[in-house]
Amino acid sequence: MRFVLIWGLSMLLTPFITRMFGQVATRAPKVSVLEETLVEFGGRYSSELIRSFGETVGDLVLPSK
Repeated sequence: MRFVLIWGLSMLLTPFITRMFGQVATRAPKVSVLEETLVEFGGRYSSELIRSFGETVGDLVLPSK
C-alpha cells in the first residue's frame, strides 16, 4: 500500500514540479549558474524530492510495525 501511495504521488506531482522549475529557469539570467541549477533541479531532483515526500506521507499514514 505504501508503494502505491509513493508511486502515485510521484506520478502526479513530478510533472508539475519539473514545469515549475523550468518556468523559473526561463526567468533566470541566460547562461548562469542559477539557470543551470534550476534546470538540473527540474529534471533529476524533482522526482527524488517527490519520492522522499511520498515516503514521509506513507510513514505518517501507514506507519511501519
